[in-house]
Amino acid sequence: MMGKTLHVALVQFDAVPEKTKTNLTRMTRLARQAAADGAELIMFHEGTITDYTPRVEELSELVPEGPSCRRVERLARELGVYISFGLGEADRGFYYITQAFMAPHGFLYSYRKTWLHGESADEGYRNEHARYDPGRGPGLFEIAGVRATCFICADGEAPRCVERARLLKPQLVFYPNNRSGLPDFGKRARRIGAPMLVTNRVGKSWAHGCSGGCAVYGADGKLLAAANCEGREEILHHVLKLP
Repeated sequence: MMGKTLHVALVQFDAVPEKTKTNLTRMTRLARQAAADGAELIMFHEGTITDYTPRVEELSELVPEGPSCRRVERLARELGVYISFGLGEADRGFYYITQAFMAPHGFLYSYRKTWLHGESADEGYRNEHARYDPGRGPGLFEIAGVRATCFICADGEAPRCVERARLLKPQLVFYPNNRSGLPDFGKRARRIGAPMLVTNRVGKSWAHGCSGGCAVYGADGKLLAAANCEGREEILHHVLKLP
């Protein structure tokens, strides 16, 4: 049987905390560059739009009706690509860490982080339990003709989350992160049985220096491609072969 190929671009850049317009401008530049180099699907890290912030109520937006989603939606239409990015979502008094997915035809899907990170010292405003509400766990959606699921950063530390993702039998896993550094996620990809796209930011997130390390893993857990872990901006391209 013929397999499907998908040209993915995983982007790591310095998203300045609370600077929405600046970050959208940088995203636009990088997305244009990735698309010009042949990418069909462009993925950014968790919290791309505002990073972590104590101003959750002020800086969170509606999904997909908010200004950031609409701007990225227009960009995806213009470039004819799929774009995934992270933002703070507001919904009727609830606040979520969300990953949104835009398609060439418009808004496609969004996922809300469920297993929130707790940090009692709240260094860099990372006590998510104090500011955000939990989602409902991984679900299944279709993107570029592929069955996919998504979970975010600390979600992947929860065995329950990984097992729920496995039971969905996806063909592709999106795993955006916002960490100082990334461990080897090959075991998670192998457990789920699907290729995994992993993103992470670079630059300074308040008290945390983040080193990047975007990666593509195969369904067998093998590392297929990786970006630098030295904190430099990079677009990691990979042509992924799917069954």
